[in-house]
Amino acid sequence: MKKIFLLAGIAALFACNESSTQQEKKEEIKEDIKEAGQDIKSAASSTGDYLSEQKKQAEEAIQERIREIDKTTEELKKEGDEKSVAARKKLETLKAQMNKKLEDVKNSSADKWDSTRAAADQLMKKSDKEWTDFKQDFKDLFKKDE
Repeated sequence: MKKIFLLAGIAALFACNESSTQQEKKEEIKEDIKEAGQDIKSAASSTGDYLSEQKKQAEEAIQERIREIDKTTEELKKEGDEKSVAARKKLETLKAQMNKKLEDVKNSSADKWDSTRAAADQLMKKSDKEWTDFKQDFKDLFKKDE
């Protein structure tokens, strides 16, 4: 009877002990999980860097247009006639739109970036057309620039 209990105990002991292969597999899985976690962190960092760069480019483009508007507005203030006043009002409206979009770009989150960027791109295209139309409509005010 003692032999049976001894054999059962040894069998139980072997059953409970992990083999070296099982231990190696566990270690390998732990390493894979750790590596996957690092890859995820790296990808998140890269995505964040990409988003930051995209936002920076959009901000710079909008700010450049705002500077152009400000410069032209200052030039028009020197004129003082009715046409210059009308032109400045038109420019101020465009500038207000650009400032609002600039704030949207600055405050956009990663999950809203695609729609914010599309709206900013659309506004830039619209402002390009308006800027060209504006210069055409008020070309007599810009004759000295050409």
